[in-house]
Amino acid sequence: MKSGTRLFLIILIVTLSASCRGRANEQPSDQAQAAESLPATEDASQSVISERAAAAFAGLDPIRLQQGEGWRVFRIDAGSSKAAYIVDEELFADATRKYGLDVGKTKVVGETQDLVGLMQLDLDQRSIGGNRFVVYLPTLQTDQDLRDGWIRENALESDRFPLAIFVAERLLEVPHSYTEGEEVSFQLEGELELRGTTLSTVWDVSANQSGSTIQGSMQTRLRMTDLGFDPPDFANTLTVQDEFTVRIEFVANEE
Repeated sequence: MKSGTRLFLIILIVTLSASCRGRANEQPSDQAQAAESLPATEDASQSVISERAAAAFAGLDPIRLQQGEGWRVFRIDAGSSKAAYIVDEELFADATRKYGLDVGKTKVVGETQDLVGLMQLDLDQRSIGGNRFVVYLPTLQTDQDLRDGWIRENALESDRFPLAIFVAERLLEVPHSYTEGEEVSFQLEGELELRGTTLSTVWDVSANQSGSTIQGSMQTRLRMTDLGFDPPDFANTLTVQDEFTVRIEFVANEE
């Protein structure tokens, strides 16, 4: 189904989001010496996560956590979170004749709640420790099953590369002060592993922390060509933009 090709850029999620080696930033010497392993399953026991995704998450390596006063661990609540890709496409006359799709420019969105994540933060020092964000790609879903199947088999090859994994290495543009409950904006820089490719990425984050909960969103822009694919371009049917957005909307609760 050639119209499904437009979701080709589902390669974006990535997102989500990659087998992963949870990495912790360098911390002051009194904290950097001690670390502990965290079970790899993260929050995969949540009922919202599919059985296939839970099985894939169970194979992840443990995350190394920093020890010391000030570190707090937050886990993503998949039931209140989602990962998505967003891409611009334009449909032409043959898209209507062949597939019954409306002519014009539109945004294609594919999303899933099959994700896990953990963040270790020192909110006072504005530092990030052990962390990992993982998305199970086979369950990314749009409004067309045939298109989703084509992407799984031909674009993402998600049976072979089912996980997209992002590990942040450092915080950027962090405000000098923070009041609990206020929304703040900053960036996460790190590596995204997707379909056998590793990319250095910077994510724009907006979040707020209230008590034991952090909620917000993070997103980055990727190019299909950087992932080894040309954007779909079918004469008189459709074209798709090379650049697309990967977005995670999350709620994370403290352990």
